Amino acid sequence: MDWQKLDWADIFGRLVLFAFRRRQLRGVPGSLADAEDLAAEAIRRLFDSNYAPWDPAREPDLLRHLGSTVNGLLSNEMRAARVKLERSLSVPSVLESAEQSAAADAHSDGADDYRHAMSLLEARIANDEIASQLLLLEEEGVTKAALQAAQLKLDVAAIYAARRRLARHCQAVRRELNGESSLKNGLGRGLN
Repeated sequence: MDWQKLDWADIFGRLVLFAFRRRQLRGVPGSLADAEDLAAEAIRRLFDSNYAPWDPAREPDLLRHLGSTVNGLLSNEMRAARVKLERSLSVPSVLESAEQSAAADAHSDGADDYRHAMSLLEARIANDEIASQLLLLEEEGVTKAALQAAQLKLDVAAIYAARRRLARHCQAVRRELNGESSLKNGLGRGLN
């Protein structure tokens, strides 16, 4: 393909708008500059040999391919933020810090909130042996899927499946703590 003949300004502008809309639709905070960063990274990856090259036979539309890359980047960004938050809750130093600030400020009970959230999560996964063991390993700092699989004597696919179940349980606990009921989510609709 002759890359010089493409209207890169138009492609970049469309990709920025696409990235901005995707951020809004997924509820990810960010400015137009963040969308520009996503678009620029998608274009950079198009030319980077470390990433799979664009295959016009599989995806003939270049803009659609770049949009797919933006979706992947946004998904990675959201996952990284979620993992950072979840790992920070299981790191002892963060818990100690929360306990110290709770002692300094009588109004702050972050450690109690953490313990309450963990007890809700443990209750939700009590019948899921793999997810329970996975949570313990995560708390011990064993976060690599291969290491978790080796310690639990399971294949990596089972670990990833358990991680997905655990993530769904974490989201349910977050919703519960935020006061969202199953009725708000449309799950509680019965025969009226």
